[in-house]
Amino acid sequence: MAGDKQTQKAGDYSQQIQANTIIVNQGIDEKRAREICTEMFQIAKRDFTQEAMECALNRVQQLEDRLMSRMLPIEGAISSFANPAFQVLLTNAQRTAIATERETDYDMLAELLVCHIEKGNMRKTRAGISKAVEIIDKIDDDALCALTVVHSVNSFLPASPLCKIGIKVLADLFGKLEYMVLPSGIDWIEHLEMLNTIRIIPFNRFKKIDEYYSEQLRNYVAVGIEIGSDNYKKALELLSSVSLSTDCLISNDLMPNYVKLPFDDRNDFKDISLTKSEIINGVIQQYKFDLNDEHKRIFKEVLSLYSCDGAVISESKKLLKEEWNRYESLTNLRQWWDALTFQFSITHIGKVLAHTNARRCDKNLPELPLNL
Repeated sequence: MAGDKQTQKAGDYSQQIQANTIIVNQGIDEKRAREICTEMFQIAKRDFTQEAMECALNRVQQLEDRLMSRMLPIEGAISSFANPAFQVLLTNAQRTAIATERETDYDMLAELLVCHIEKGNMRKTRAGISKAVEIIDKIDDDALCALTVVHSVNSFLPASPLCKIGIKVLADLFGKLEYMVLPSGIDWIEHLEMLNTIRIIPFNRFKKIDEYYSEQLRNYVAVGIEIGSDNYKKALELLSSVSLSTDCLISNDLMPNYVKLPFDDRNDFKDISLTKSEIINGVIQQYKFDLNDEHKRIFKEVLSLYSCDGAVISESKKLLKEEWNRYESLTNLRQWWDALTFQFSITHIGKVLAHTNARRCDKNLPELPLNL
């Protein structure tokens, strides 16, 4: 990923998941799709009196408009209106839309209907989407906001190897997700459990935010190798021994007199690839290649050369904390997270809801994962 979108796109050192959806065109156009919405509304409105019709019709119309604006740009998506499973979900979404006055719920419902089109071939995902549609009008604003923040802490990490860029990416993300004051106490947690979106883990608490991100972003915490030191010279020799450029070492942007690899050895360098440049007919061309066992051995040796000086490591942690505290959204996140009373796991329904809400706040976030 590059720039401020580093939670959204995969870079050289991150995993990218892409799902392609093939939809057969059954001759549905926007006019016919809107007619189907009207036909489905005839089913959804059976439970309401004539006095409620004007309000119900207005709310369903808002859902329809949002749904069309999401589906029309997606090639072939409009043909899903001919799918019986989609029509059932659409009717349920209309019922939920009728029951809620919260405008953001219409966006959420539209997003879930689109998720059904793109991910509905997975039965677990389909079940989660269906249940999420049923409870959107029942979940409190602040509880949904908090659920989304917790899910995002667990799900999104910056891909940039540079600490300052990665921290800013997190700050920008949580600046969008903290769209209201996050709730305190336990009422909102019990509310989410009642809706089957979380499961409380008794007598447990989440790791403090500093500890959690120190584990998840180990390369940001690592000091690296001091430039000009004996270990620095040894690292250059090791890289050269397998024809790797010194560009494999990047500057520690918190401590510029140190360099380090742009990744750590997590999962034995899984999903790490290298880029090689060659000049062919006067044109620079680049191509990627996977690490072989010799590369992995050399990288592990380079990692072993990182500074272990306690004073230097303490200074690095101090600088990292100062960088984190530069951003109001991250300071708020730490204070709120560290005060949470109970640890809980998020259910499949909760993940679908939280991920959908996160994408409502930031359209550049990845789509709902197939394995969610």
